[in-house]
Amino acid sequence: MSDQVLNILKLSLLGLVYIFFARVLWAVWSEVKSPRARPLTRTQQPQPGSGTAPQTRPVAAPKAGKPPKGSGGRAARLVVLEPKHRRGTTVAITDEITLGRDDSCTISIQDDSFISTHHMRVYDYDGQPMVEDLGSTNGTYHNGNRLLGSRLLQPGDRIQVGSTVIEAQ
Repeated sequence: MSDQVLNILKLSLLGLVYIFFARVLWAVWSEVKSPRARPLTRTQQPQPGSGTAPQTRPVAAPKAGKPPKGSGGRAARLVVLEPKHRRGTTVAITDEITLGRDDSCTISIQDDSFISTHHMRVYDYDGQPMVEDLGSTNGTYHNGNRLLGSRLLQPGDRIQVGSTVIEAQ
């Protein structure tokens, strides 16, 4: 074989070694940075006068029973985009939705240390959904900008809380 062919083979082998090394580092990094998956929970409020405590149940991402998308410029549901193990989880926007690590929150995410116990809320204001940061330490981001006070939630808006990214639809 000529020297030119041997040099091409050496460079190809070196490239494959670098690709293998990069893949191993990516796999290790993805395991280190993402916490173990715990189920996303929603607290069911007891019926008035029933005398029972709230019950917590996992929130699933149902295929057929998803809340409908908003129409007329009004968001009607929140869909989780990140992290991967929660992608597709859908929550209908009702009177008030709270998000945090506390069990009393409507959406309880307990495996993210960057989320406060009562981090943010989405509430109805004159028929329009509003998003509000509840004084969290690490902040709530609305379309990439830190949220100060309340802001109107439009379809397509993205909210980031810790490592969780939610889209209004």
